[in-house]
Amino acid sequence: MAITEVKRNVNINRSKVEFICPVCKSKKSLEIPKTVISEAKQLTTMSIARGLVCEHQFQAFVDKNFQVRGYQRVDFEFENKSNDEKNSDLNINKQGDIGLFENLILEGNYVEYTPKEILKKNYNQQINRKTNFQKKKMSLEDIYNEFWEFIDENNEKFRVFINNDSRRNQNPLFH
Repeated sequence: MAITEVKRNVNINRSKVEFICPVCKSKKSLEIPKTVISEAKQLTTMSIARGLVCEHQFQAFVDKNFQVRGYQRVDFEFENKSNDEKNSDLNINKQGDIGLFENLILEGNYVEYTPKEILKKNYNQQINRKTNFQKKKMSLEDIYNEFWEFIDENNEKFRVFINNDSRRNQNPLFH
């Protein structure tokens, strides 16, 4: 999708639609651009994000008359944001429209706003997790205890552990 020109003071006709959460039955009216509904052939599927109506995420099916015809709960949602990240998102949004278009992801009718600061923070957290994992070193005894049944009786590195292991002495497979 390409924006060929910027129009100022564009009047977008909107219509209010009342949504009811299928989980907790909370109600809220949201404004929807009329073009979204009028351009659809039948029902329009709308994803209602967590926090718009209540704490749940769900889908609503809206007909040409702006009437909700049904709902669907979301069984699983990919999300990787801690409360600190959500709060920092709000603080970044309050700073104004500087760099807004640099941080928009536009694909078809999908729009996502992901500031580069958040992406950088997520990347740094992933790197920290990897390095923390790499720092964990197991002792020779830990390795033996974890994999003892796969270690050959004649293995010289684990000889001390093999000789003192009561599990091997009790198990006829290891004699």
